[in-house]
Amino acid sequence: MGRILDKLYDAGLTEIFIRVPLSAADRFGVKMDSFHLDSSSFHVHGNYGTGSHDEA
Repeated sequence: MGRILDKLYDAGLTEIFIRVPLSAADRFGVKMDSFHLDSSSFHVHGNYGTGSHDEA
């Protein structure tokens, strides 16, 4: 697994993250006149209240 991850990193992750969805779109016939590729992620962690009176 480590070697595969090293190869992915060496190949350039941005290039891979672009090629994979473009290849999928081509294979499944998705029109390419407009699209948005967002490879960012959103993480939330911490303690959260569970009662109905807790503030958001």
